[in-house]
Formats: sequence, structure tokens, C-alpha cells
Amino acid sequence: MKRIAGIVFAVVVVLGLFALANSVYIVREDEVAIVKTFGKINNVIIAADDAEDVNNNLKRNNYPNIRVITEKGLHFKRPFIDTVERYSAKYLTYTSNTELINTNDERRIEIEMYAQYRVLDPVVYGLAVGNKVEANKRMDEYVYKTVINSANTLKFDEFFYQNTLSELLDSKKDALNEQLVAEYGLFVTDIGINRKNFPQSNVSNIEEKMAKEIEKESEKLIAEGDSEYIKAQSITDRQRAEIVSKAVEDAAIIKADADAESIRIYQESLQKDLEFFQFIKRMEIYENIQGSTIFLDNDNAIFNFIGGYPAGMQPVVSDVEELETLE
Repeated sequence: MKRIAGIVFAVVVVLGLFALANSVYIVREDEVAIVKTFGKINNVIIAADDAEDVNNNLKRNNYPNIRVITEKGLHFKRPFIDTVERYSAKYLTYTSNTELINTNDERRIEIEMYAQYRVLDPVVYGLAVGNKVEANKRMDEYVYKTVINSANTLKFDEFFYQNTLSELLDSKKDALNEQLVAEYGLFVTDIGINRKNFPQSNVSNIEEKMAKEIEKESEKLIAEGDSEYIKAQSITDRQRAEIVSKAVEDAAIIKADADAESIRIYQESLQKDLEFFQFIKRMEIYENIQGSTIFLDNDNAIFNFIGGYPAGMQPVVSDVEELETLE
């Protein structure tokens, strides 16, 4: 009897442990999950940042009664009643096959496109897709169409400009995500072309185009350099002219002040000493008649003035005397 009771107790303990193990589950930070009760989705566990977008998408798809939980980690469920489906919330990468397209100016180019995406709404994703293989098929369908339609609007030359296609695709990414989230719960974060191959027949045209672009860029840089040189030279010449003009002006002011001071001192000296004035005038006459021959008679007053005699005194000379100053 005791043996039977022990066996029953052991079975109960095992069943209890099994029930406990099936009543808890963990959703990691890099996962999203849905909780079903007898196959019907009741709860969805997502990141807090995605709560608003997921709520709107659930309402749009007529799932307003599904509860959105934004706390990941340890959760509880009813054993044998509730089931949990987890999906990776990591970014996934889609790469297409190489496709040959026609540009807007009817040239051919081979491209390989890519997209990075993640599961935003696990409810719609689980119902419409369910796995990465099917998700990549949706990328093939929608991303391919968006990239091809965008690339076909570009001319062949525009593929040389790095940002042209990326900016064009970014402008269409919002409309693409609106459709992907609504239909498949997928959200694209990056989209573009990661490889471009030009057919051999276009190589010569490409080389010619690149040579022209390089020549054009060189001419532009040379013109810009010449413009900067002329501008700098003009500024330097103007500054030089301003400095020289200012120096000439300052020199003229200094000279004028010096001349004025010289005249003032000269005039003061003449007023104080008449003999000094006569001496100065005599020196000026000497300077003016230097190297010349003049004839003066005895009655000419300047003769005495040049000789430096006082007024009223006459030197002993002949009636006409030749006066020659030394060189």
C-alpha cells in the first residue's frame, strides 16, 4: 500500500513539474512572440518602441481584441491551453539575383539589389508569412518592383552619381513599408543596389564618359582656382595701395609739420638778429651767383652788401671792378 502511495506521489510530482515547466516561457530581447489559446491569438509581445505601429496595424487588419504586451522576459501561460510562437526581431538581409534592366535612355545595365528588414508585427507576419524563406519571397516581389521601377526612371549617366539612386529609393521607402507592414508585418529599414555590372559593349562609353567628367571637373577646379587667385590678388593690391597711400599721407603731414616748425624757428631767428638775417641773405646771393661773372660799379649798394661792409663804408676799388665768386 505504501509502495502504491509512493508511486502515485512521484507521478503527481512529475506531472506538477511538467505543468510548471509548461506554464512559463521567456521572450528574449531579440525576439517577438504571439500567444494563442486553442489556436486563437490573444496576446502579442513586442518592443515598446513598436507598440503604436503594431496597434494601428492590428486595427487596420481587424484584430482589435489582441492584447499588445511591451515587456519582454519571463511570462506565464496556461499549460496545454496556451501556445507561444516566437520570431526573430533581428534585422534580416535580402539579396536579389542579378537582373538586367534598361535605363531611361535605353541602355542596359546589370544590377543586384538588397534590403534589410525585420518583423514589426508578429501577428500579421505569423499569419501571412511565418518564416524567412517566405519573407524573402515577399522581398523579391515588392523590393524588386520598387527598385526596378526607380532604376528605370534614371538615365545611364546617373548611375555614376552615388546618391542619386539611394535618394530616389528613400523617397519611396515609406510607401513600400506601408504596404509591407499592412500585408506581411515586415518593415524595411534600408534598400538599395549593392552591385552594378555594365555590359562589355558599354565599357568604351563608360570610359569616355568618365574621361569627360574628369576633364570637366578639372576645368571647374582650375577656373575656381584662377578666380580665387584673382580675388586674393585684388585684395592684396587694394591693401597695398591703402598702406602706401596712408604712408604718403603720414609722410606729407610729418614733412608739413617739420617745414612749418623750420619756418617758425627761422622767422624767430631773423626777428632776434638782423645781422644774422643779412648773413643768410648774403649766403643766398653767393649761392645764386656761383659760377657767374657780374660787373658792379662803386655806387651799387649791393657791392657793399656782398662784401659784408657796414652801411656808409666803401671799399677801395677801381671805377669798375670785376667780382668773380669761387666755385
